[in-house]
Amino acid sequence: MTHLLARTCVRRPFGAFAALALIAQLACTSEQRAASATRDTAAANAEAGVDSLNARLSKAYRDRDPVAYGRLFTDSAVFEWPAFNTVRGQAGLEAMARTNWASLRDMDLTLDVAHRRVAPDHVTEFGAFQQSYRDSSGRSIEYGRYVTVLVPATDGWRMDRFFGFSDSTVKAGTTPGATR
Repeated sequence: MTHLLARTCVRRPFGAFAALALIAQLACTSEQRAASATRDTAAANAEAGVDSLNARLSKAYRDRDPVAYGRLFTDSAVFEWPAFNTVRGQAGLEAMARTNWASLRDMDLTLDVAHRRVAPDHVTEFGAFQQSYRDSSGRSIEYGRYVTVLVPATDGWRMDRFFGFSDSTVKAGTTPGATR
């Protein structure tokens, strides 16, 4: 009888411990699911916000609007392009666009996003672009690559760092890959 009583006493504390462990595991699992859902929602919101910024960027090109272009960047933004000196801040980017776009007509910009990395406080985007325009020598299409770091702002997302370079430029009506 003592032997039976000892086994019962051992089982009950173990059973209670197992039940508590199971409850804790279920609680943690539901918290993990909730945290995962929150991360997924935040990532989806970031993706949508960055897509919106990219659409505004293309619109600024089409409209040849240097003010709208400058507003897409933070006050501390850094823009790097091998063909230009480094440009900093909204005012500098607005001035760069105003100067560079003065002789161009029929501009358009198409972005092909290759990869986005969404973090809690920024998004890094890698991709390719096509910029088409007309200048005094005719219609051209410039192909290139870019990487940008975007940060959340009170009114959406803004570019904080941009690095891009041109792969090639072709005259409209010529074979792609033929540089000028």
